[in-house]
Amino acid sequence: MKLTSLPFILLLVLAGGCASGPKTNVEGIDWRSRIGTYTYEEAYAELGQPNVIGESSEGRTAEWVLRRSPAVTFGFGLGTGSSGGHTATGVGVGTTVSPPPSGEYLRLRFDKDDKLAEWTKVKY
Repeated sequence: MKLTSLPFILLLVLAGGCASGPKTNVEGIDWRSRIGTYTYEEAYAELGQPNVIGESSEGRTAEWVLRRSPAVTFGFGLGTGSSGGHTATGVGVGTTVSPPPSGEYLRLRFDKDDKLAEWTKVKY
């Protein structure tokens, strides 16, 4: 692998590791006015697939990732060695992109009739 292709590979890794958020900007939405009328189906259509869904006897809870804290690490290594009159040189490059547990989420709780009962923004 050529070192000149490293920036392109890093860009692909970073783009693939990003979580997609809601399709709509949720910052300007008055969630309180939607309680009792807004349905899960409307949320799905407006925000897209939730990242987390939970169900209980009281209804359904769904969470969408609004922002994730970045967690990217890079490594670079260079080594030389010799043995029996032979010399060798090596170069290694590594990247790690993992989803962090911290971030900001929109949590919507729907009642048994799938109407919005409660909303909150959660930070982990």
